[in-house]
Amino acid sequence: MSFRPTTEHDRASLKSAVRRLLRGIGGQDEAAGATRVGQQTLSKYASPSSAHDRDHIPVDVLMDLTIDGDDPAVVRTLCRLANGVFVPLPRSREAITNWPSAVGVAVKRGADAAEAICSALSDDGQITRQEIEDLEIADKLSRAIEALIVLQTHARSVLDQEAAE
Repeated sequence: MSFRPTTEHDRASLKSAVRRLLRGIGGQDEAAGATRVGQQTLSKYASPSSAHDRDHIPVDVLMDLTIDGDDPAVVRTLCRLANGVFVPLPRSREAITNWPSAVGVAVKRGADAAEAICSALSDDGQITRQEIEDLEIADKLSRAIEALIVLQTHARSVLDQEAAE
């Protein structure tokens, strides 16, 4: 067998994210209506069972479900595993002018990440892999970064609009 750069833990994280996405859509039966595969196939993609450890969701099915569920959780997990971050963009022109909402989201997400980090540090001044997983520190940091990117997008939009005038 050849070397795989992903670990069993990475692949289990993807399956877990797929399970959460399917639950958010209303279950496998409901999700099957939004894509080209059926309930049983979706079940394999989400199954933590070793019998299905090689069954992973195809990109087109993932996109169908991400769009249908309005939930980029699996894409976010993929980005994190690829040493990146998912950056959602504002959906409409109206959203670009909603600074108070975007600032509130950024502050809340930053506070959530800081709280998790402080909680992990509180016992021994160190952060372990287990604490990062249990307290969802990496996910909370990603969400804080994403919220700041939205603010950055807002700022660039204003600059672009004023430059065009």
